[in-house]
Amino acid sequence: MQTFTVTIAKGEKFYIAQCKEHSNCFTQGKTIEEAIHNIKEVIELILEIKKPKIKVVLKEALVNAL
Repeated sequence: MQTFTVTIAKGEKFYIAQCKEHSNCFTQGKTIEEAIHNIKEVIELILEIKKPKIKVVLKEALVNAL
């Protein structure tokens, strides 16, 4: 099973999730959890991979805010 690295950053209103291996896989969510859920769906739809395994990396500014 392939693991995908997903970065999460805080935008003005939403958290933005992007897959590092595939720049066309990105989405947003009102919470970090929603952004993670949404990026899994995007990976499933675009790359046709069922139940993808992801490694979440929070952007430095977001880590400092938590």
